[in-house]
Amino acid sequence: MANSKTMAYRSLIRPILFRMDPERAHHLALGALRFASALAPLRSFLAALYRPKVAGMSQEIWGLHFEHPVGLAAGFDKDARVVPALQSLGFAFVEVGAISSQARPGNPRPRIFRLPADRALINRMGLPNDGARVIASRLEQLSRPSVPIFANIVKTADLEGDAATMAADYVETLEAVLPWVDGFTVNISCPATPNLRTLGQQDAMFELLKTLGEARDRGVRDCGGARRPLILKVSPDVDDAEAAAIVAASKEGLLDGLVLTNSTTTRPSSLAAPSSVTSQKGGLSGQPLFAIALSRVRHFAAATEGQIPIIAVGGISNAGQARAMLDAGASLVEVLTAFVYEGPGLVKSIATGLESGGWRPMRPDFCD
Repeated sequence: MANSKTMAYRSLIRPILFRMDPERAHHLALGALRFASALAPLRSFLAALYRPKVAGMSQEIWGLHFEHPVGLAAGFDKDARVVPALQSLGFAFVEVGAISSQARPGNPRPRIFRLPADRALINRMGLPNDGARVIASRLEQLSRPSVPIFANIVKTADLEGDAATMAADYVETLEAVLPWVDGFTVNISCPATPNLRTLGQQDAMFELLKTLGEARDRGVRDCGGARRPLILKVSPDVDDAEAAAIVAASKEGLLDGLVLTNSTTTRPSSLAAPSSVTSQKGGLSGQPLFAIALSRVRHFAAATEGQIPIIAVGGISNAGQARAMLDAGASLVEVLTAFVYEGPGLVKSIATGLESGGWRPMRPDFCD
């Protein structure tokens, strides 16, 4: 059941935001969070309102501490501008990006479309971001975050070339941000980026992960600190060969975890939105993705025999759906589209709902 803060957002704030173009509304929200990020008293106020006070759900995964299992997926804070405010809103971890080696503006607008009746979005943003060096300097200026920060890394959108060329581009990004983050989610699954899915083929994937692993290990030796996990972000639309390659890579020790899943290019027949919206090109996220993502979590948890941590994302908007993902084999969950629809009270609602429902991590110390 929605709490009072979520109800206030739904009835007062969301109607105003939803009268705006989706991207303009997003930038307005980011502007408010940038203001909060710069003011410690305001961050403390947000934390008092929204940070969940829960017990018994902490975990140590990849040598990192997670107070509860709910984090923010990549795509909201693309340029790492509002990390302090996001911590105050109660996220147990934050994924920034996607980040590429070179700054890119993304695809032409409009490139985000709301499906309110389906509690969903379609986006074809095309990975706009400020580039790895600028984002690294921004991360460097932060006070040490109190929650784990992951960088979602991706190839520069318009880069063409063979697998080795693309891997070198990923490495440039990894090396730039490595000192300032706790781990990496390796994005090979954005549906709005040309040629990215070719990295799902086994030879290309293995070359990419081996190259990134070597660069990560060099970087850790140079700058010190703990070994940063490489976590592969997987498309829900993987075919059997791609799924088998991902499982093989996990068994070869080339990756440390999975994010399941990215947005989908499919359009479920149950969508209520008009065809003028559902026919838009791009990735569908939100409530219609939940069943697909849940099935992927179950599949990969079984196929990897529970040996690597899974972060579940896709259509999660309440404690019951989060619990389903965790019971299916995930160790952590992420939200994004539901954050747009439910507002800043979402994290507290899910975390406290999990606590009151008696959820406890099955493997509270899931380390390498």
